[in-house]
Amino acid sequence: MAQARDLGAEVIEMGANLGFPVAVNAGLALARAPFVLLLNPDVSLHEGALVRCLRELTADPTIGMVGANLRRVDGSPDWAAARRFRSLGAIAAETFGLTRLSKRLDFQYLPGWTRETSRDVDCINGAFMLLRTDLLRSFGGLDETAFMYLEDQDLCRRVWESGLRVRFVADAVATHVGGASTERASDRRRTLAYLHRTDADVEMIARRRGRAGRLAALGLFGVRAGLGVGVGIVRRDPALRAKYVTTLRWLARQVRGRTPPPPIP
Repeated sequence: MAQARDLGAEVIEMGANLGFPVAVNAGLALARAPFVLLLNPDVSLHEGALVRCLRELTADPTIGMVGANLRRVDGSPDWAAARRFRSLGAIAAETFGLTRLSKRLDFQYLPGWTRETSRDVDCINGAFMLLRTDLLRSFGGLDETAFMYLEDQDLCRRVWESGLRVRFVADAVATHVGGASTERASDRRRTLAYLHRTDADVEMIARRRGRAGRLAALGLFGVRAGLGVGVGIVRRDPALRAKYVTTLRWLARQVRGRTPPPPIP
C-alpha cells in the first residue's frame, strides 16, 4: 500500500477481508476515470498490454468488456483467461475424470484454440477485466453476495445480457501467477477456498438453469466430494478427507437454498 501511495494512487483500507466484490465496489464509488480495470495483485502487465486493451474497448461500441491474454510464469497459457460459462456438462466431465483422459474433452476451455487470435468469449478471468465505469455502475457494481470466484462469471453474464460483447485480446499479454496465496494457505483456508469455488459454480448454474440446474450441480459436486473422501481414506490423508467431508456437509445444506460459505479470514 505504501508503494501505491508513493505512486500517487488513492488507497482504500477496508480494515478486514470483506471479499473481492465489496472491495471493488468501494473503489468504484470513488472512481472518476471513464474506465475501470479490475486487476489482481498477482498479475504483471507486459509492455503495451493496457493500451492495447483500451484501444480494443474503444474501437467498437458493441464491446462491453475486454480481457488480456493471461500467461503463467513459464509462458504457457492460463486457460481460464478465456472460456465458456460453467455448465453441467463441464462439471460432469471433471467429476468423472474425463478431462484427464483428453484435453479435447475439457470443452469449457475451448480446446484447439491456442490463444494466438483475438475473439469474443463467454467469460474472461477476473484477474484482468477492463470495462467502462458507467457500465459497471449501471449493474450496481459487482455482486456482493459472493466473496470470491463468482464475480467474473456473473459480470460477464450481465455484459452479454445487456447486449454487449466480451472480448479476449490475444496481443495484450500479462503474466498471472494464479493460486499462489491458496497454495501457501492453511488446510482450513484451502477448504474454504474450495467451497467458494464450488458455490460460484453452483450459483452460476442456478442463475442460468434455475432450481433444476442447481440441484443437478449440487448432485454432481456431491459425487465429487464422495469420491474425494474415498481418495483421502485410501491415501491416509486426513486433510484431504476432512476437506471433502466438510464439502459434503455444506452441500447438504444447499438443497433448501443457497448459504454462501464463510469468508476466508
